[in-house]
Amino acid sequence: MPLPPNRKPMSPEWFAEQARDFSRVNRVEVIDNDGRVYTKHNVTGVSYQLQDDCQTLKLFVDHEGKTE
Repeated sequence: MPLPPNRKPMSPEWFAEQARDFSRVNRVEVIDNDGRVYTKHNVTGVSYQLQDDCQTLKLFVDHEGKTE
C-alpha cells in the first residue's frame, strides 16, 4: 500500500524513540488498504511488542467500558 503524499515510512529507530509514551492515547485505530478496520475508544493503556525478528507488531489495548 503506498503512503499518502508527504508521508514517510516509520524507521525502526524512529519508532523506538517516539513510541514510548502512550499515556495520552485514548483511541486506537488500525487502517489498512480498505480503510479503517479497527477502532477502540476509551483506551486506558497501550503497549506493544515487536516479535519474529521485528516482523510482527503486536498492540495490547486496555479500555474502559463494554466491548464494542
